[in-house]
Amino acid sequence: MKKTLIVPHLIVLVLLFASQTFALTVVLHEQAQVSSPVTRLGDIAAISPAGREADILAGETVASSPEPGKSRTLSSISIIDRLSPAGHAKNIKWQGADNVTVTRKAQVISKEQMKNIIADYIGRNLKKLPDADIRFTSVRTPENLILPTGKLTYTVRPSRPAIIGSTSFNILFAVDGKTVKNCTVRGKLEVLASVATAAVNLRRGTIITPDQIEMVRMDISRLNIPYFSVKQATGLLVKRTIRAGRPLDTVNVTPPPVIKKGEPVKIIADRGALRISTKGIAVMDGRPGDFIRVKNISSNKLIYCKVDAPGIVSVEF
Repeated sequence: MKKTLIVPHLIVLVLLFASQTFALTVVLHEQAQVSSPVTRLGDIAAISPAGREADILAGETVASSPEPGKSRTLSSISIIDRLSPAGHAKNIKWQGADNVTVTRKAQVISKEQMKNIIADYIGRNLKKLPDADIRFTSVRTPENLILPTGKLTYTVRPSRPAIIGSTSFNILFAVDGKTVKNCTVRGKLEVLASVATAAVNLRRGTIITPDQIEMVRMDISRLNIPYFSVKQATGLLVKRTIRAGRPLDTVNVTPPPVIKKGEPVKIIADRGALRISTKGIAVMDGRPGDFIRVKNISSNKLIYCKVDAPGIVSVEF
C-alpha cells in the first residue's frame, strides 16, 4: 500500500517545484549610469539567462532619466510596477538592491572653453585683416554648461554679421545633430589696424586722390567697412563732408558712378540664347550692380536696367 502512495506524493512535489521556477532572474544594481533620456531595465540590472527573452526585457523602459549630470533614485517596487501592466514582471526572480541610484552621464563645457571657442572663431574669420591686432576683452560667459553625452558640435553667431563691432556672440551647441543649448558670451571686441583717413578736409562730391589720404592705426570695431590701403581709397567719391583725421568708410565715401545721368549707354537684352542691343540715355547715375532708369531711344520708353560696366546696361525680356 505504501508503494502505491509514493507516486502521487512525488507528482505533487514535482508540480510544487515547477510552480516556483522562474524564466528569468533580474539582479538590480545599487548604482547605474545612463546616457539616454530614458532608463531601461538593462541599464540598471543584470538579466539571466542570456537570450531573446532577456534582450526584450532589457529594452523595457523603467523611468525617465534625470537631467545630464543629475541623479535620481528608483525603488525596486516602482520598477516592478512599471513592468507589470505589460506582463513583463511575471516569471521573474527579482534580486539585488531595493533602490537604484541612476546618474545621467554628461559632458561639461567650462567658461574657459567658451572663451576659447569665441577666440578661435574670431581668429579664423578675421585672419585676412591686414596687420591687425585683435582683442576680445571684458568677457562675460555663462556658468559651466552641462550637456548630454554624444558627438558635440557648435555654431557661433556674432551680434554683427561682419563680426567687427560685435559685443556678443551666441554659441549654439548640438549633440548628435540636435541643438541642446544656446548661450551668449559678451565682451568688447577691439580690432587695431591701419586704415585710410582724410589727410585734409574733404568736401562732398570730391574724388579722393592719394595725397588726400593718410594711413592711421586705430580701433576699427565701430567703423562700417573701412579701407586698408591708399590704393583702395583712391578714386572714391565723398558722400558727405569729411574732416581731416576722420577714417574713410562706406558711410562717408562710395565708388563713383560708372554711368552718369544724361550719358549714352548700350542696352543689351537677353532671352535665352537670343541677344539684341540698342541705344539708350541714362536718366540717373549708376554703379555696377545698380538698377537705373534708361530711356530707350528707339521706343522712347523708360525702362529699368542693370549697370554692368561703364556705358553698358542690361535687361531681360
